Amino acid sequence: MAASAYENKRKDSSAKPGVVVIWPKWPSNGEVCILPIKDSSYTAGAWVNLPSNFIFKCDIVETKCLSEESIESFLHTQIYEKTGAVASSRHDVYILIVDSTSSFMAKRSWPKTLKYLKEQMGAVQMEFLNKVGDNSRPNGFPLAFGKSIEGGSRDLVGLPPLVPDWNDAEICQDYLDAYSYHLLDYGKEGYKTMIAQDYDVGIVYYPNCSGFRKSEADHIWRPFDIRRAESKNFKKSLEDSCSERHLEMLEFLEKFMHAYHGTPKIAQVWPTTLAHESLKDLFHSDDHFLAFFQRNEDIINNSFFFFMGDHGPRREGIGELRLGQYENLNPFLMMIVPAVYRSTAIHTQLKRKVHELMTNFDLHATLMDILKLQPASNFTDITYRDMMPLSKGSSLLREWRGLRNCRTLPIPSQYCICQYNKTEVMEDELKQKLGHFFANRLNFHLFTQGLSEKCQAQYYNRAFVRLSSMGDLILSSGFTRLDRYGKQGDCLVGNVNRPICHCEGTTTP
Repeated sequence: MAASAYENKRKDSSAKPGVVVIWPKWPSNGEVCILPIKDSSYTAGAWVNLPSNFIFKCDIVETKCLSEESIESFLHTQIYEKTGAVASSRHDVYILIVDSTSSFMAKRSWPKTLKYLKEQMGAVQMEFLNKVGDNSRPNGFPLAFGKSIEGGSRDLVGLPPLVPDWNDAEICQDYLDAYSYHLLDYGKEGYKTMIAQDYDVGIVYYPNCSGFRKSEADHIWRPFDIRRAESKNFKKSLEDSCSERHLEMLEFLEKFMHAYHGTPKIAQVWPTTLAHESLKDLFHSDDHFLAFFQRNEDIINNSFFFFMGDHGPRREGIGELRLGQYENLNPFLMMIVPAVYRSTAIHTQLKRKVHELMTNFDLHATLMDILKLQPASNFTDITYRDMMPLSKGSSLLREWRGLRNCRTLPIPSQYCICQYNKTEVMEDELKQKLGHFFANRLNFHLFTQGLSEKCQAQYYNRAFVRLSSMGDLILSSGFTRLDRYGKQGDCLVGNVNRPICHCEGTTTP
């Protein structure tokens, strides 16, 4: 393939041919560009006969070769460098979000990777990142936009309910190009940008939202996943050759990291399939992530790197356990700063925050600090700073002021990881009364929202009840689902009540 792009010298993809459905009007040996149409579709260019010196001006290239006995085909990735790259000494920024991964899960599943990052790259793991929303979308928006789309009760801390910055149903219908968005903000400052996620469309488009009018990044991996998933033969050939979505995305990220020499880059990579459905599948990826960080150590040593989860797990019954409920609220977070700053004040600030409560609003503030403020002082300014209007959070690179708890941070009470002394209620009669009360209140809530015809009525099955250390029973308004809901709420796309609605006609998640 002739292309103006960085190609991984290992050439893993070229050694994994497979059979695929034939498209019309393709040559016996040919290649074609696969180009993104937002996050939900793609368009294919014209087939090019091989061999050829044609420059493929795209990132995803499909090949087909006809032999006497078979048709061999594969999807290749590259980074076709676009024009307009400007040389700069600014640091790269990389955000790697492994969906449904808690802090404890990372420790259990990636011992070799975490050990390497801490000992060789000065990485700092934050113990108390607190999710602020139920699932990926309401946790992703604070990180990417610095805005909340989910509110909630704050009864446990004696405060009025949190009102979201944006109404999710309304913002879902709007185009978001006019708002501050981390990748677009960095792009305006001369960064080249890349985004990749598997499983489904990204948070700005999920599940059927308008998202952006224009492309959200210079390089988008999504067409690879769509093209792979729509063909059983492609899907089979990739998986039979031990390919996995996170490996494919890491390969694309690695190529991006090596592209645009001298130009700063920012990338967000969000592997979902790896840990979304099971707590067990994360273990085997320890070697994968370790190898990735080892291969790219030189580049990462000149970069800010956020390695994190969006929220913890909710599958395989973990939500029925008290510790499992905690894990869902406490996503993984590890941060790496460029090697030149690892013995400086900003690295010290990171280390001091290991046991501080924080949210994705603080990560957004850190991203804005890296982009807008710190370069002027060459990353030496650690003084406290109110980050408004850039962000409502507090930068991890600066001193913090005041107490940090679920009263002072924008965390709904149902997601607060701060621990209170509790005693489990053992009286069956009280459990049943509370269970029936809860079911009735949930049904009433759905009724007041005008959802009774769309959502099935709920009935009490069993309840988990705990008393405070003083022996008092604390009731808080609001409903939080602890297990998976899958497609059960698809009749309420864009509605905040989607997780608690069991749509008519649906059965299992």
